[in-house]
Amino acid sequence: MKTTTIDLLRHGEALGGACYRGRTDDPLTPLGWRQMQRQTADQCWDRIISSPLARCHDFAKQLAKQKNLPLHVDARWQEIDFGDWDGKTAAQIEQRSPAALTRYYADPCGNTPPHGEKHADFSRRVDRAWQALLSRYPEQHLLVVTHAGVIRTLLSQLLGIPFRQSFQIGIGHACLSRLNCYHQTSDTYTQLILHKPL
Repeated sequence: MKTTTIDLLRHGEALGGACYRGRTDDPLTPLGWRQMQRQTADQCWDRIISSPLARCHDFAKQLAKQKNLPLHVDARWQEIDFGDWDGKTAAQIEQRSPAALTRYYADPCGNTPPHGEKHADFSRRVDRAWQALLSRYPEQHLLVVTHAGVIRTLLSQLLGIPFRQSFQIGIGHACLSRLNCYHQTSDTYTQLILHKPL
């Protein structure tokens, strides 16, 4: 049986504090850099794939150079676009749109922020990115530097967990999730073998 191993690494702490950070392109804080360095120390991969956003790409570029690995940047690994809420704190959103925020908390898949990306579209984008990895890089060990929403959506899809229930899985800064994909003749079986927060 052929196996592809994919490590999903969330970026470290970003400048600007806690907010709905989708396309807002904040870089890592010094702590964020240290978090990611700690999580990736003494690990080996065949290649690195990264979101183009600075909080992922800046570290991925440095790590690829340090370990002499190929780096591929793919926009499909970006965080969901929160639209008018992007870059705003929950308190700021609640002050202006309390009912909309309450609906979003109750059902994030069915309530899109104004001018934001629909969760169904986001899920399809993430699934296409995942399928591309499996088809392009079979039997390799890959590192994907990405975002909490992307990782949560993938774990929900691959493990058959309803998205809202996936919030019971902690995905903190620089959390690493390792998935083994076992390729059979007509099917792929995926298993979560490591979930390592800092």
